Amino acid sequence: MTIKEYDRMIKSHVNKRDFVKIERTVTEGSADISGFILRSSKDFLLIQKEEEFYLNGYAIIRKDHFDSVRCNKFDKTFKKILKEEGILGKDYGLKNDIELKDWKTIFESLKKHDYHVIVECEDLKEPLFVIGPIKKINKDSVGIQYYSPAGLLDKKPTTIKYKDITLVKFDDRYINVFKKYLRAN
Repeated sequence: MTIKEYDRMIKSHVNKRDFVKIERTVTEGSADISGFILRSSKDFLLIQKEEEFYLNGYAIIRKDHFDSVRCNKFDKTFKKILKEEGILGKDYGLKNDIELKDWKTIFESLKKHDYHVIVECEDLKEPLFVIGPIKKINKDSVGIQYYSPAGLLDKKPTTIKYKDITLVKFDDRYINVFKKYLRAN
């Protein structure tokens, strides 16, 4: 498909509120995301994620970092179930505007709304996973104050280059619950 055809297809999925599976290949295998594409820009997709028949947070990926977008009979069944369960009417969408111009504006928008994030760099030789509040936003990188599985905040932010980022997640149950129990290291 050409870029224009993909853009038309994505716009159609957004307008029809289609449930889709975004198939992605990363260094450690597949990293698919299922849910609803809420918005698309020249370079990014904003997806509302589905997990076990719940809408659970959001993901932002680069448009050049997925293999395909699937919307078949299985996905239509998922959408029907979510609708019948009342989840679509209640939980669909995002209340806060996230500007999808570039990584810098994305992180500025997320920080403005006090979202903690998970930033993944899945294509590095050693993939990187950083969770925490956004502390520094620079021209070419972002600083995230990582917290460990023990809920301890690092003293200094971890600097991540925009060119390495493949996925940013925010406002899901894992992040929001962890955020309440953080401690200084």
